[in-house]
Amino acid sequence: SALTNVPTSPSVNEICPASQMKYQNAVLNFLQDNSISVELGTLQSSTNPCQYSGIECVNDQTIIQILLADKTLKGEIPEEIGCLTELTHLDLSSNQLDGTIPSRLKWPALRKLNLAHNSLTGPIPESIFSSTSLVWLTLDRNKLSGPLKSAVGKLGSLRLMSLFSNNLSGYVPKQLGSLILLKELYLDQNNFQGRCGADLCDMVNFSNLEYLTVDCEKVSCPCATQLCEEESIQLDNN
Repeated sequence: SALTNVPTSPSVNEICPASQMKYQNAVLNFLQDNSISVELGTLQSSTNPCQYSGIECVNDQTIIQILLADKTLKGEIPEEIGCLTELTHLDLSSNQLDGTIPSRLKWPALRKLNLAHNSLTGPIPESIFSSTSLVWLTLDRNKLSGPLKSAVGKLGSLRLMSLFSNNLSGYVPKQLGSLILLKELYLDQNNFQGRCGADLCDMVNFSNLEYLTVDCEKVSCPCATQLCEEESIQLDNN
């Protein structure tokens, strides 16, 4: 049976114009291509992705969680996953996925996104920053490139952002300093530059931010929790 989270508003239809059956079939093909097993009974396969291990649904119809960490998944993440509008958790970490993160994302309910430890390339899509319910965003140990866009400041519910060990570049966006619930921020092993900003340091000194890592030789950040004081002073003097 088709998934029931059919897009209805104009904005969703604009981003996800295809039929909901297409999104279901894309997930189903992804599961079958990667030999994910059917969870219950003696069935070897099913036409309903909700029957598969690692997929959690409401009423055996609407996908709300995809939890497939460390399953030797290969290939690209289906673009259609971005149109599962009821999704709350997506964990595809520690696999062998390549290609880019889907660019058309409509995940208003998503709370945890973990794509870490794959071989994903390209930018962090700006549409990800419209997932304002996100609490965990974990994209570390990939090959992502490009800047971290200022729209990251829209993720006001975020507690953890882990981007270490990628090829990200550009300035550390000052908008990170508005994420007042953030407890952990890992930006090291990238190509960021500039300063981490007074607001971000205020969060370390006076607020919730317990862990802040940057590349000390590239980013001036005296409040980084891995102790960048000496390197930051050298940068300031140059």
